[in-house]
Amino acid sequence: MLVFQLLACNIACLTIAGLYYAYRDVYLHRRKREKLNDRVAYMLWVAANRMA
Repeated sequence: MLVFQLLACNIACLTIAGLYYAYRDVYLHRRKREKLNDRVAYMLWVAANRMA
């Protein structure tokens, strides 16, 4: 009985950690991509203003 409780606890902890790291990786990747898009848009805006 005790072995099953320890196994269940370990599986629960592993699942929670896996979900957290998956969420963190997706969130950070999306944030980096948005920052890059903002920088490129600003660069194009500055270049367009210099041409006008």
